[in-house]
Amino acid sequence: MPRDSKSPGGGEVMILPTDRKRIQNRNTIVFYCSLGLLLTAFGSRALAGDNSAKSASPTTFLEGSKPTHRADTDNGIGELNIYVGGSLPARTQPVAMSYLFDQTSAGNTTGYITPLLFEYKSVEAATVYTVVGIGKGFKVSLFEFTGVVPFEVVEGIKVTTGANFTFGFVMSIVNSSGIPVLTGQGVVDFDTPSDTGEGVGGAGTTNDWAYSAVSEPTVALGTTFGLANADYQLGLPYRTYSAQVTGVLLGK
Repeated sequence: MPRDSKSPGGGEVMILPTDRKRIQNRNTIVFYCSLGLLLTAFGSRALAGDNSAKSASPTTFLEGSKPTHRADTDNGIGELNIYVGGSLPARTQPVAMSYLFDQTSAGNTTGYITPLLFEYKSVEAATVYTVVGIGKGFKVSLFEFTGVVPFEVVEGIKVTTGANFTFGFVMSIVNSSGIPVLTGQGVVDFDTPSDTGEGVGGAGTTNDWAYSAVSEPTVALGTTFGLANADYQLGLPYRTYSAQVTGVLLGK
């Protein structure tokens, strides 16, 4: 993935005490059951009206960083974060975003997540990320298990058209014009600086994420983010957020 050469709501979940060794297996089961339901629903919709004997099992793709416990959550209000360590394949439709919000640095026990789809390109030696898809927003609560929300694009592009797309999220619920209407503090664990090693996408990916340097940014379609030459400036150093996207590869 290129780097800068300059260097609308949802349901709540119960709050439970965290014992990570004890809950590891249950955490995995809850996550995959939730994700499985989303993918099953997607497969059913995709094959509606198809009377052939084709399999309903979609081919999936992961991108981002493993939803595991990390040291901090954001204090900023309505902060935006973009995964810059890899890209989604062409003809990918994001269907779910998983995340971990198992501790709080700002003292909040609830907040909001709206998934976003970005297209990126180089603009005068800087990588600029443009909002091309706005997902449905959800209210989320402090929880010991990995959470999963649908990545349901309600405005903009639903399927990537090239290999220069990535995802992110804003910690607010926005209207159809991308203006925040409900905002909160951090609801996704992160480490800073970013973790070493590969992202969940495998070889050639990293765990690098960029974050907005201002609170409550507007995320209207066409809004740009970058270290330079953009509507909103991104901050450094890179971080690692406990969030990943599941996409369905639609083929040609």
